[in-house]
Amino acid sequence: MDVLQRIRNPWLFFTILYIAILPARGSAQDGELSPAPGTQTRRVMIPVFTDQQKGDAGNLYLTKKWCRGYVVLWNHKQIPEQNEFLLFNYDKVKNLVYVMDQYAKQWTYPIDSVSSFEIVENNVIYSFEKIPWISKGYYLIPIYKSEKGYSLYKRLFTKSTRSAYGNDGYTSEGKRYDEYADTYEYYLLYPGNTIYKRVNLKESVVRRVLKEEEKLINEYFALNELEINEQSFLGIIQYINDKKYPD
Repeated sequence: MDVLQRIRNPWLFFTILYIAILPARGSAQDGELSPAPGTQTRRVMIPVFTDQQKGDAGNLYLTKKWCRGYVVLWNHKQIPEQNEFLLFNYDKVKNLVYVMDQYAKQWTYPIDSVSSFEIVENNVIYSFEKIPWISKGYYLIPIYKSEKGYSLYKRLFTKSTRSAYGNDGYTSEGKRYDEYADTYEYYLLYPGNTIYKRVNLKESVVRRVLKEEEKLINEYFALNELEINEQSFLGIIQYINDKKYPD
């Protein structure tokens, strides 16, 4: 009988698997490759920890280890099902959701097969969802959702820069490692959830997309002297909703 099948406690299995696939602290190694049954037939790489001094800058994956979570598919089916134990990760460049079961079998879900998903790492919840009337081609991250008032989302972009190191024996140039840089684009959804606008985090832009709320924006800035960033933009939206669209 396969050793894995003898492990009746799934969490004991995950503990053993976790120890097995993670390299020693401070070292870098390639992920193991294995067939990907199910939605993809190609081979996939297991995300692993990377030494930031010698390895990649940033991270191709959403998290540095397999994590708990769930996925809602396009047909509304949710995984894991009851009493099913799965771990997840997300490729930020290719928009692939990675899944691994208790027998270390892996597969991926491309973006056109997923409606939404969540991954939980150290009690931090990462939520991604598609809003079909905006686009079916990318995920949005909810920052603040309101049924009656304004809502705020952001889209994650991860730019990949491949290593380009050269050494002719006398001089060297370029970097030995790949770089992954995250940036965000913000989406303001208007009351009624039928209209949206992309927003740069600049005061002039925020005032323009919320020109009908000029009085409330002025009130907010009178109470809060600050620069526009994600947190202050969220504060403005919440202030307007509290005044005009209280729950």
